[in-house]
Amino acid sequence: MSRPLIAIALAAVAAVVALAQPAAAGPGEGVGQGGGSREGDVIVATVSYDVPGSSVSSGCSWVLVDGEFGALTGATLVTYPFTRDGVVFHAWRRDCPDGSSVFEVPERTPEEILPELLNRFREGVLPKPTPVFEMLDRDFGWAYVRTPLDFRAGDAWRPVSVSASLGPVWATVTATPVRLTFDPGDPAGPGPVSCGGVDPVAVYVPARPGVCSYTFVNASSTSPFDGYHFATRLTIDWTIAWTSSSGAGGVLAPFATSTDVLLAVAEVKGLVTCTGPRPGQGGCS
Repeated sequence: MSRPLIAIALAAVAAVVALAQPAAAGPGEGVGQGGGSREGDVIVATVSYDVPGSSVSSGCSWVLVDGEFGALTGATLVTYPFTRDGVVFHAWRRDCPDGSSVFEVPERTPEEILPELLNRFREGVLPKPTPVFEMLDRDFGWAYVRTPLDFRAGDAWRPVSVSASLGPVWATVTATPVRLTFDPGDPAGPGPVSCGGVDPVAVYVPARPGVCSYTFVNASSTSPFDGYHFATRLTIDWTIAWTSSSGAGGVLAPFATSTDVLLAVAEVKGLVTCTGPRPGQGGCS
């Protein structure tokens, strides 16, 4: 057995492997997976997290190798499985292209690691919309009344997955964006508008307002927020599902992420000049 990762080997004396059951590594089984703290001569596996695509899969697999283990330095043998503080621990060997290592892994189910995975997923991984507004004034950055304003979600409009693993046990949560909603922040206006599918990232065509479009009917001088800006908000609604090493999975409660943007909306009024008494003279009749 290779020693680069840990100094554990099958005891040469009385080494009995109770069971050798391979388990394919799950999603996110990449660099750093299965790591943990050292207690004596045993590395204790802890939950590790990974966003698929952030590292190349290591192609590892896990084998349950309960039995007697000891350090190469001759420390006391440890017999697996054993119970500590009401938790059953097993010895698992992780076989990777660069070598094998043995880890002490507590018995856990995917359902037990799912809550913390969801917390990390929602608080730090799920992206907020990146506001993109088309047809803003190039010089002043404001929108105009009665001029369709296209809005987009930016690079946040994409499926996102996160995995958590504890030895051979893993769970993966995947969120898919389904609806982008623009709240104009104008209580006297027609209200929020929504779009979905590919429209939140569609190419903007100046001659034709997109599905993700809103037309202000009031200038932001009427705003109850500060009399200058409307307090707008872009929101992505996500559907969330999960899968796991045990086959358990399904649909979870939906979630939403939002970004607030202050937007000024101007109103342009035409000026008519009479240059003569008759229309044919370019004037007013």
